Amino acid sequence: PQAVTMGQRLFANNCAQCHGADARGGPGFPNLADHDWLYGGDPDTIKTSILNGRAGVMPPFAPAIGGDEGVEQVVAYVLS
Repeated sequence: PQAVTMGQRLFANNCAQCHGADARGGPGFPNLADHDWLYGGDPDTIKTSILNGRAGVMPPFAPAIGGDEGVEQVVAYVLS
């Protein structure tokens, strides 16, 4: 539960600009709440997306969200 809470804060500060505060996406940005994921929604794939970014407009976010611990927290939040 603590990881989800921290992940929610990190998501709000770093991911919501594109994916929306409710994670439902925005124009040109994927909805993360519908579980219909472009690259798959398993924890390892989500972690890869956050660590390495994705072609197009998503840069790697690990440094911005506190490294491995922040990545794990955002993954926990997104999966919740």
